[in-house]
Amino acid sequence: MKAKRINAKPIPIMVTLLAAGISCVASIVQGVPFSVFTMRLLGSVVVFGILGIVLRVVIERSFKVMEEEPEEEPAEAEEQSELEDIRTEEDNASRQ
Repeated sequence: MKAKRINAKPIPIMVTLLAAGISCVASIVQGVPFSVFTMRLLGSVVVFGILGIVLRVVIERSFKVMEEEPEEEPAEAEEQSELEDIRTEEDNASRQ
């Protein structure tokens, strides 16, 4: 059973847009001049854009590790089925 890969591509965009929206609302409520408004918006877009990219990389790497782990399970399943076969053979031999 193979896990689906998470689509982390839109995460930086969503984080950046959310931060820019909050920055815009805060600046409008405070009634700041246009130059301050644009500097706050630019700063929040740059900072949260970088944070979003870092977050995306971390998520992709963590899910990649989680996808690699199930590959080991078939070997364990084979070992368990072999043990069950041996137990079944022992049970059959003890019944006879």
